[in-house]
Formats: sequence, structure tokens, C-alpha cells
Amino acid sequence: MQAIQALYQQHATVVYRFSLGLCGDKHLANDLVAETFVRAMMSSSPIGMETVQGYLCTIARRLYLKEWYRHQRHTELEDVYRDMAPGPEQSLMVARELQHTLYALQQLPEIDRAAVLMRAEDEVPYEDIARALDISLSSAKVKVFRARLKLLQITKEAS
Repeated sequence: MQAIQALYQQHATVVYRFSLGLCGDKHLANDLVAETFVRAMMSSSPIGMETVQGYLCTIARRLYLKEWYRHQRHTELEDVYRDMAPGPEQSLMVARELQHTLYALQQLPEIDRAAVLMRAEDEVPYEDIARALDISLSSAKVKVFRARLKLLQITKEAS
């Protein structure tokens, strides 16, 4: 039990940022993180990647895809009761920037989004990205490069 707690403390933030980047929803990202660590704890097979981060991100991505496919069958209700409480100006600017970044990420195809998120903040090795996405090493490098260019283009268009 201590091993999973140590694993959680060390990698939960990384998995959360990755999950948030994939889905764009804080609550779903929290659920994905929790389920990722439950799956990792319940797994009888050893970690098959060179880094734990790559392994956990692979689990989180597969859970996200499962949720995404399930969600495609549902329609959302209109949010009538929005929280209109204003916050400090700085919080608003940070929230807008985060929202814009998440929007830009959502414009990317899922596989490109997963590749750039694994590489961007957490610097997951390209080899692990390639294994997690089931693509070649050169494809992983190209996907990260092109995704970064596309994000830059989307950001500039919105400004």
C-alpha cells in the first residue's frame, strides 16, 4: 500500500495535467487520475515501459478514450445555473489563458494532443511516447513537432 501511495504522490500531478489536457474538464481529469492509479494498483503484470510516467499516461489515455466513446452516445443538457461570481482580475486572466490553451489543445487530433502533452511539461522520452501511442519513434517526434506548430498557429489566430 505504501508503494502505491509513493507512486501516487510522485506522479499524480503529471497524470492530472496530462488528463486535463486530453479532456479539458477538471472533474473528469480527477476521475481519470483516480481510476489510473486504481488500475495500476490492481494490475497483476509489471510495468512494461521504461518509465512509470509513460505507463500511467498510457492508462489515463486509454481510460479517456473509453470515456470519450461512451460520451459520444449522450447529449449534454444546457447549463442554466452558471456561477456568476466575479473573481480577482489576475485569476480571470489566468483562467482565460488556461481556457484558451485547453481550447487550442482540443483542436488537435487526439493522438497529437496525447503526444504533445506527454512531451511538453513532463518531458516523457520520445521512445515512451511512441510505445504509448503505438507509433514509430520518428512518428512520435513528428507528431510532437507538428502539434506544437499547430498550437502556435491557433494561439496566434485567436489573438
